[in-house]
Amino acid sequence: MIQEAIRPETILAREFNTLVDEPMEEYTSFKIGGRADLLALPKNKIELTNLIQRAWELDIPVTLVGKGTNLLISDRGIRGLVVVTKLLKSKLEIIGTDADTTTIIVDAGERLSKVCQFAINNSLSGLEFAAGIPGTIGGAIKMNAGTQSGDMSAIIQSIEVLDENTFEINKIEKTLLDFSYRHLNLSGIIVSAAITLKKEDQKKIEEIFKYNLAKRNANQPVSFASAGCFFKNPDIGKSAGELIEKSGLKGVSVNDALVSHKHANFIVNTGNASCEDVLQLKQQIQEKVFAKFNVFLETEVRIEGE
Repeated sequence: MIQEAIRPETILAREFNTLVDEPMEEYTSFKIGGRADLLALPKNKIELTNLIQRAWELDIPVTLVGKGTNLLISDRGIRGLVVVTKLLKSKLEIIGTDADTTTIIVDAGERLSKVCQFAINNSLSGLEFAAGIPGTIGGAIKMNAGTQSGDMSAIIQSIEVLDENTFEINKIEKTLLDFSYRHLNLSGIIVSAAITLKKEDQKKIEEIFKYNLAKRNANQPVSFASAGCFFKNPDIGKSAGELIEKSGLKGVSVNDALVSHKHANFIVNTGNASCEDVLQLKQQIQEKVFAKFNVFLETEVRIEGE
């Protein structure tokens, strides 16, 4: 009697006690998405390395997710293994200081909001722009999160990256990092970062931070499920939000996916929107903006899955 071969996903699930057929809507701020074949939440670098290496040996594709705040998952879900890094957060400490600056080290899964509060508590300036930006440090670095007043590329000193081919963790200095608008060109998985901030009066830092947070909350639909700004701003001319608003698209919807009345560059999930609803609305926006302004809006939100 010929014994049936065990599927690679079954082997990985047994060896690492991964979650099986896990709904991805629980892992994104959009609250949208089908199921992942397997999902793991490693708690440290060793767990992460062993997991990635074993998946590679079993020829199982890997998708990386932080807190899922800039992410849209397909209704059909994600095949292979999803690795959620939001539990990689054992380290947040000062590692160096001089007369004007202080360098802190932080693991990739740490919430950006917690790092901002750490900076305030230690009278360190440079993260005020990040007030209210959701997600993890790793995700913020990978997408070079920022606003008009600053972005992650300005404060990163170095990062540690897990090489998915050698399974070694390598340190990459800032001078070798290829940052651009809302993007870091990088292969591998960010596991930690050294961030250099300037010493400043704590009260002044806190005032700027509170101002930026209040401005964000007043101008963005923070009470709705979304993935943040959906489109990148064009290099020149009007912002994506202005182009969408001037195209008469505020309030336009496809089922429960809606162009926010508050900020036109936000697509919000008002109830039970599907990925397909969002993608149809995205296409409508791109077509109408292009027809009116001859500008093609590129998505800032990362789209994953089948």
